[in-house]
Amino acid sequence: MTVERNIDGLRGNAQRKRQEAFEKVEQGIQKLIKEQRVINFNTVAKASGLSKAWLYKEPEIKARIEHLRENNSKIKGIPPKQRSSDASKDAIIKTLKERIKRVEAENRGLRDQHEAIYGRILQASEIEQRLERLEAENARLKKELDECLSRSPKPSASKKSNVPSLSNKKMQDGISNTIKDELDALGIELNTTLAPTIKNAEEEVVLTAIEALKEQLQHKAIPKPGGWLNKAIEGAWRPNQPLGEDNQPADLFSQWYGLAREFGIVIGNRKEDDGSIWVQENTGHWFSFEEFSSKWTLQYLRSKIVR
Repeated sequence: MTVERNIDGLRGNAQRKRQEAFEKVEQGIQKLIKEQRVINFNTVAKASGLSKAWLYKEPEIKARIEHLRENNSKIKGIPPKQRSSDASKDAIIKTLKERIKRVEAENRGLRDQHEAIYGRILQASEIEQRLERLEAENARLKKELDECLSRSPKPSASKKSNVPSLSNKKMQDGISNTIKDELDALGIELNTTLAPTIKNAEEEVVLTAIEALKEQLQHKAIPKPGGWLNKAIEGAWRPNQPLGEDNQPADLFSQWYGLAREFGIVIGNRKEDDGSIWVQENTGHWFSFEEFSSKWTLQYLRSKIVR
C-alpha cells in the first residue's frame, strides 16, 4: 500500500509540472502575439523559459508553434482590440481554473467533515442501543428477583430472631451473664449509652442499681427504664432509698458523681486507702473530690441538668 501511494504521488506531481509548463508556453505565446513579435521555437522558448527540446518533444506544443509560425502574418494582422479581448478571455479562464481548484479543495474538506460527523452519529446510535439492552436486562433481572421473593417463605412477624446482631454482640462483650439475664427479665435492651456505663462500673454496683429499679417499678411506671438504670448505676443508687424526682441518694458523693458524669466533666473515680476519693476529669487528669467539687458544686450541677 505504501509503494502505491508513493507512485500516485509521483504521477500527480509530474502531471502538475507538465500542466504548469503548458501554461507557461501559452503565456509566452500570448506575450509574443501582444508584442507582435515573430513566433517560432526560439522566441517561444525564451518567452516561456522552457527548452526547445521540450517544446519539440510535446506534440501539441510543437503543432501549435508550427501553426502560429506559418500564420504569423495573419496573427500580426489581428486588430489590437481583438488581441486584447483574447488576453482577457485567457485571464478569465485562468481565474476560473483557480476557482475550480479552490472549490474542489473545499469539497474535499467538507467531505472529510461529513464522514467524521457520520462516524460520531453511528457511535452515539450504538451507545443508545446498548443502553436500551442494559435497561431491558435490568428490568428482566428485577422481575426474576420479585418472583423469587414472592415464592420465598416470609418470616413470621410474631417471632423474633434469637441471634443478636453484630453490633448487639459487640455491646454485650464484657458484661456478665447475670447482668444480661436481669436486663432481659426487665425488657431493657443495651444501647450505646447504657452498655459503656455497665462495663465501666463494678458488677455489684450494677446489680444493686437493678434492684433499685425493680423497687421503683413496684411503686410507679417508669417511661424509660434503661435511662433510669443508667443514672442509677452512675450514682450508685441503692434500694430502700428515696429516689423520687425531688430527692437524690443520701450519699453526697453518689449524688454529685452521677450529675458530674452526666454533665460530662468526669469519666472515672477511685477511692484511696486513706479513704479519700479522687475523680478523673474528662481531660484524663485526677483531682481530689473536695477540690473538684468546690469548682463544680452540687447545686450548680442540679441547676444545669433536668432529670
